[in-house]
Amino acid sequence: MSSPDYPLLVLPSYEMYQIAHIATFLAEGLARHRAAGSREERWNALRDLAGGRAALDQALGVTGPSRPEDLPCPIDTGTYRAAREIMSAGPRQAEVVSLESTGRRGWAVVGQVPGIGPVGAVVSSKAVADALRHHVLTQPVQELTAWAVRDRPARLPTLSQRVDLAAFVENLNPTLNRSRAVARHLRGLNSRVDAAIRGRFAGVDLDGPLVVEPPQAPARATGPARPQRSAPASRHLCGIGPQVTTHSAPKVPANNAGP
Repeated sequence: MSSPDYPLLVLPSYEMYQIAHIATFLAEGLARHRAAGSREERWNALRDLAGGRAALDQALGVTGPSRPEDLPCPIDTGTYRAAREIMSAGPRQAEVVSLESTGRRGWAVVGQVPGIGPVGAVVSSKAVADALRHHVLTQPVQELTAWAVRDRPARLPTLSQRVDLAAFVENLNPTLNRSRAVARHLRGLNSRVDAAIRGRFAGVDLDGPLVVEPPQAPARATGPARPQRSAPASRHLCGIGPQVTTHSAPKVPANNAGP
């Protein structure tokens, strides 16, 4: 991975990463709802938004009904410019500012990501804003496209207070960190949802760290294969950085070095 993909070694709390991944799940659901070309696509997006909202409420400890404006959404150009005046410029950055001085409620996350450009979010919770700030600073570029600044404010759909969460879980992708974060915070709601999570995420440690595996470059065939020493594997631990791992045992000298 190049340095712009993971520019900062920041270690926020584990719960912050969970909240940020759930919020990103919701942002992508809003993008699919906007782009829906059929009733089925729109219904699937609304189902995922309702399920993701339930997971976010669980993560934040929300007990009352959620309002549509409480849904995290990408920031629009007008709000971005207003919030941008409160912060200084930088190559890749993210700051959290209160929108109170602009006459609006809530918080704005305002940032800049090379490869995307201006990014940000409008949220009603300071906890979600702080989590998304760390998310913008530490996640690879492809994980942040849902937060690109929009020309107009996002239109937030009205979500049903009742959703079949077990059916929602069956449509989650176990290979994505954001889906794992959503599933983790839906556990314990009822036995049917728990059974769906156990089946869909079989073999996945939902309590483990969210790990991003860097893509491996394909090997180039240049002639007859020669025995080579295996290179140490690596992985990227969210918020910590590249971690080198190896399964090779230490080498022992063939000859005795003594007299």
